[in-house]
Amino acid sequence: MRYFRRLPPLLRVMSILGLLLALASIALLLGLLITLLPSFPQWPVEAAPALGIALSLGLLSGACSFVVNVYTLRFRRPSSGPYPLASWQSKVGWWCALSILPLCVLALAVFLPPAPLLGFVLAALTLLAALAYLAAWVYAADTWRALP
Repeated sequence: MRYFRRLPPLLRVMSILGLLLALASIALLLGLLITLLPSFPQWPVEAAPALGIALSLGLLSGACSFVVNVYTLRFRRPSSGPYPLASWQSKVGWWCALSILPLCVLALAVFLPPAPLLGFVLAALTLLAALAYLAAWVYAADTWRALP
C-alpha cells in the first residue's frame, strides 16, 4: 500500500483494474466449476468460451500486475538509475504487448457461437498468451536484475 501512493495515475488505474480482473476471473472459474460438476464426464460445448474468458481475464490481470510490479522496482531500490518503464509510453506499450492475445480470445469467445473448433482455437490462443506472459517475466527478470 505504501507504494500505491507513489504510483502515477495511469499505474494506479492499472493496479485497481488488475485486481478487479483477477476477481472476475476467479468468480467466473468458480461459476464454471459449479456448473460442470453435475455433468462431470462430459464437457459441454458452452464451457469452452467461458473458460477462455476466465483465463483471458486472468492473463489481462497478470499484464496489469506485470507493468505495476516492474515500475515499483524503482521504489525498492531508490539509489538505482532509471528503469525501462520510466515513461508512460513504455508502460502502455508493455501492457498492450501482453494484452493483445487475451483481448482476441475475449472477442472470439463473446462474438462467435460455441463450437468444438472454437474451443480449440481459444485454447491455442490462450496458451500462446500465457507463453508470451511467461516470456515477458523471464525477460524482465533477466534484464532488470542486472541494473544497478
